[in-house]
Amino acid sequence: MKPAQQETFINYLQQRAAAIQADTVRLMDDHRADEANFEKIRANIFQIIKTILTTAVVRREPEKRQEELLVYRLNLFHDTWNAALEKAQAHGDQLRVRQEQVKLEALEEIRKRFEQLREVEV
Repeated sequence: MKPAQQETFINYLQQRAAAIQADTVRLMDDHRADEANFEKIRANIFQIIKTILTTAVVRREPEKRQEELLVYRLNLFHDTWNAALEKAQAHGDQLRVRQEQVKLEALEEIRKRFEQLREVEV
């Protein structure tokens, strides 16, 4: 991932996290705490991915290595959260099911944006 792509992706992650956090505040003001909690989870996923990429950039990892680290983490999170979802479904834990679904939804949104940026030559 080229530096311009990194910057674009980091800005995207930061802006999405901020927008989700604003939604969380609005939901709390509307006394919709359950929905707000799910949005907090969603915002955290964006922040986690941003931290992973930012750390790789700060450590001056080669571009190829940064991309490999990010892909590895995206796959690891997907596998872990998918397994947790299946376990929650097996136990009939609807709250946990929804939490894992929110994580996977956020991860899929991030993955799609990442793939779009990888396709663009800078």
